Amino acid sequence: MRKAVLKPALVAAVTVLVAVTAAFVPGPSEPEADTAAPPAPPAATVFHPVVREAAARTGDYAAEYTVYRPADPDRVRGRLPVVVFGNGACRHTSNDELLTLETLLAAHGFVVVAVGGFDEPALTENGSPEPAVITDAITWAERENERRGSELRDKLDTHRVGAAGHSCGGIEALVAGADPRVKSVLSLDSGFFADGTLGYGRENLRKLHTPVLFADGGPTDVAYPNSGANYDLVTVPAVRATNPAAGHTGFVYGQRDGNPDPSVREEAVRVLVNWFDFTLNGNRTARGYFLGAGCGLCATPGWTVTAKNF
Repeated sequence: MRKAVLKPALVAAVTVLVAVTAAFVPGPSEPEADTAAPPAPPAATVFHPVVREAAARTGDYAAEYTVYRPADPDRVRGRLPVVVFGNGACRHTSNDELLTLETLLAAHGFVVVAVGGFDEPALTENGSPEPAVITDAITWAERENERRGSELRDKLDTHRVGAAGHSCGGIEALVAGADPRVKSVLSLDSGFFADGTLGYGRENLRKLHTPVLFADGGPTDVAYPNSGANYDLVTVPAVRATNPAAGHTGFVYGQRDGNPDPSVREEAVRVLVNWFDFTLNGNRTARGYFLGAGCGLCATPGWTVTAKNF
């Protein structure tokens, strides 16, 4: 299988990993026989070296996939939650746009199944939403968890699955959120159009059954109106997080007000990690990052946070 081990030094050079994660914190050791296991630490405080690899071809899926995962799954406490990630512009061939976000999410203890081939060149590809690229990736994870010879066999918790996507990929994630296997949704600079542009209308919001986070880059983000309107319409527990300095792509490429600034991407990574730690792992510290008067993201300069139905 084609793979690349993203060691700390390499990842620091390529993805500014050192700027985001302070240190490697090994997984907890096995508890004493008569001692209750301590609560799991927040995912944001834990760092693992990451492997990026081509997904094994175990079926006829809507896309090829690239997997980002902790290099040693045995060092992660319990089975690993899974997050499926769709690309902006509905790119279904290449896997490059979200490389940094996906690497860093995996470093905090998640297996990311990302749409796009491992070694496909970066393309100026523009597709149409295909929610099957998200749901097929969940099926891939279920099969990989059972496949003999898989390094992830019996390592995945396929009852803790999140769907995420940027821009057009966010529409794919929101539609796929109707799948009963999905337990959390994250819409990054995305949302359904009022007139059903791209083939999916806001009626799909009624099919959501899990918590959903809408994160956007403020008025200069082309998705800003949809993000806000979708948040207003959903009836499930929801958070809306806005940073007007990011625009449509600042979270992805590390740009603040159109200028290079990796810190805004670092903030986006914290949002992703804490959201899925809260909604997939049930971590109370991560919950407090979004909810309550003293929420951590609320105190981060530049961010506006609202929540409902929790």
